[in-house]
Amino acid sequence: MIPVVVLGAARLVGQTLLQRLIGHPMFSIRAVCDLGAERAPLSYGKACDWKLTPTMPTELQDLEHHCGSAETLAKLASHDALVLSVLPDGLSGPVDRAFANCGSRVITHAAECRLDADIPLIIPDIHEIPRDARIVATPNCTTVMLSLMLSAIRSVQEINAVSVVTLQALSGADLTGPQALEILNNVDPQLCDEALALERETARIFDSAFPVSAQCARVPVTVGHTLFVSFKMAGPCSRTELVGCLRDFRLPPDLARLPTAIEHPFVVSETKGRPRPSPDAEAKTGMGLTIGGLEPCSVLDWRCVMVGNNMQRGSAATLLLTAEKLTRRMAS
Repeated sequence: MIPVVVLGAARLVGQTLLQRLIGHPMFSIRAVCDLGAERAPLSYGKACDWKLTPTMPTELQDLEHHCGSAETLAKLASHDALVLSVLPDGLSGPVDRAFANCGSRVITHAAECRLDADIPLIIPDIHEIPRDARIVATPNCTTVMLSLMLSAIRSVQEINAVSVVTLQALSGADLTGPQALEILNNVDPQLCDEALALERETARIFDSAFPVSAQCARVPVTVGHTLFVSFKMAGPCSRTELVGCLRDFRLPPDLARLPTAIEHPFVVSETKGRPRPSPDAEAKTGMGLTIGGLEPCSVLDWRCVMVGNNMQRGSAATLLLTAEKLTRRMAS
């Protein structure tokens, strides 16, 4: 069993990650951590305001929770430990690098690491992980979803341009309780950082093979991001071909056998009014991407609607699948 240190354990995405680590066949939880005022370790049950279920799972309650500065937390680093970091954007980079400098391998969801030339940006379903990488980054949640779909489509025809509008759930901003109520009957229409991240990260993943224009809004949905995607093809492509490449997309057998992997991640819906966050965000244990409304576009060639689970496919589960793939690679 590989010992794991989770950074950002008190956040919604950290709690989601810890839920997935319960009983994991490859990993054991060594410590859970958050940035904050220096203090002695507490049990996770006492330190964390658990928000995912009515009660915190008993397997997590007695874990040792550490809180402190980057330097303090990095003392938990070791050469045998794998660090899974979901600290807030803007705060994660120094902590991630401190752990890497102390000998741990780090997989981070930090925005500030995703465009660094020395840090690979990895979607485990489609990328290999360099063996010598001390830090590996996973993309923004919407980038993961969009890039997986575009990767499948490019298997039948190259893409010349993409336009995407995202409606993003409250959980993506770690919003619950009274904070979440502030957006009731409203939207936050200009998530400029999210749009910029989606454009830049997609460009990096596809080596700037085509331009991407993105607009992002926060909406009063708990879990599940909705993407309205239009795309222009480099040549003729039929609807039958597009549906076929999505339905036929599958992970290689060795990757599909990993605990978090879903061999066929896409669900193509022909039902009117679908997909939508509820229930489609829970498809395939949150790792599925449901696509509907695939039809010709009068401006670009094709358009569709996609729904994915931002807490699972968009962040925690993709991070965990990356850890599984890295662990298997290091053992080979």
